[in-house]
Amino acid sequence: MPYPKTAIVIGGSIAGLLQGLQLKRNGVNVTVLEQDPSDDRHSHESGVQIGPSVVSLFDKYDATGRPSAIPARFLSVAWRKHLRIINHPAPRHMSNWGTLYLILRANFDGKTSEMVPDAPPPRKGDGEVAYRPGKRAMGLRYSKDEGIVHVEFEDVKTGEKDTISAETVIAADGVHSTVRKILHVPSEKKYSGYIGWRGTVPERLLSPETVEYFSNRLNFSLMNGTYCISYIIPTETGHVEPGKRLLNWVWYYPAADGSREMTDIFTDTNGKIHPSTVPQGLVKPDVWASQKARHLEQMIPPLAEIIDKTPRPFISKVADLDGTDHQASFFDGRLVLVGDAYNAFRSHLGMASEQAARHCWQMDRVWRGEITQQERDREAALYAKRFILLNRFIGLTGMELWFQLFKTVAGYAWLMLMHFMGFV
Repeated sequence: MPYPKTAIVIGGSIAGLLQGLQLKRNGVNVTVLEQDPSDDRHSHESGVQIGPSVVSLFDKYDATGRPSAIPARFLSVAWRKHLRIINHPAPRHMSNWGTLYLILRANFDGKTSEMVPDAPPPRKGDGEVAYRPGKRAMGLRYSKDEGIVHVEFEDVKTGEKDTISAETVIAADGVHSTVRKILHVPSEKKYSGYIGWRGTVPERLLSPETVEYFSNRLNFSLMNGTYCISYIIPTETGHVEPGKRLLNWVWYYPAADGSREMTDIFTDTNGKIHPSTVPQGLVKPDVWASQKARHLEQMIPPLAEIIDKTPRPFISKVADLDGTDHQASFFDGRLVLVGDAYNAFRSHLGMASEQAARHCWQMDRVWRGEITQQERDREAALYAKRFILLNRFIGLTGMELWFQLFKTVAGYAWLMLMHFMGFV
């Protein structure tokens, strides 16, 4: 199947924009439908790790020349009050969701920002593109004889309905995917048993000693049945210079679903109970103060400082969505689920963007005739199964949940044995 002439991408976040940019650069006319009506999207300044597939896509398709990440050469581990028991060379690239988003938007549809004040012009051979915020997918129809998929959508502000058609539809609308619901693909998230307190603190607010401790490293801090990941990232507007960067952290903490503690944590300052995330600025000050009072003394001093000085923390439940037992493509391969719309990991490795980029390269191979759609779907499923288990392994080790960890290790060994024997 060659590259299509027209494509619709449902979902305008990182996964959707990666797919959209690749299609554009290969001469495809692309329309992105994004249900968020705002054209200036924010992400709590969330940190992300970008892997080799993301780096390769940016090397090939990015025309802004803006740095997208900050390198971290070492993986460092603190245990209890011991500052550093492991410091192993393990190069990585750490970034910010907003940084990636603004670079991709500048390349895709010429959006300007403080990050990219002068968007690059289209390259020779690029397809025509449109980014349409505030458009929610409502229905799908497939005209098999014509090889065309029709997407029914509505404007989230006016309620006005319309239909758009293309040869290919990429469903990249995230873990709460509307497309999965339309296609009746099971999409239940499984709660892990722990939550993630999250935040960023401007580097300029920290002591030089603390900045030095976290510099050039992906840091794991293992405490008593809880742990924290931290690293330096660019700002959402792309500042990577020392003194202007952010220190990003995620503190994984056990909380029983439905418990009084969970309800209290996920009730915001207005009394609203959130199902999965309490945004920045809405965490109750007394809940956050109590959390710090009970745990800061257990932490190494640099970690305690960044958490104590974080101005606007937020909270999210940690879950995964295993879509690997269900279809990844539909309508003779003309509709494909990608990114978190297909499968969502727990956040321990911060590699959701890497899965999304791998899906891009896989589809490129399909459109170039190097593999079939069925081979691509099997490849995507194996990668997803592996990283579901690897993320669980990291999290369960840090949380010291040994029985669940043993089951995860056994599951991974069984998966790889089945793959080696040709059954997966």
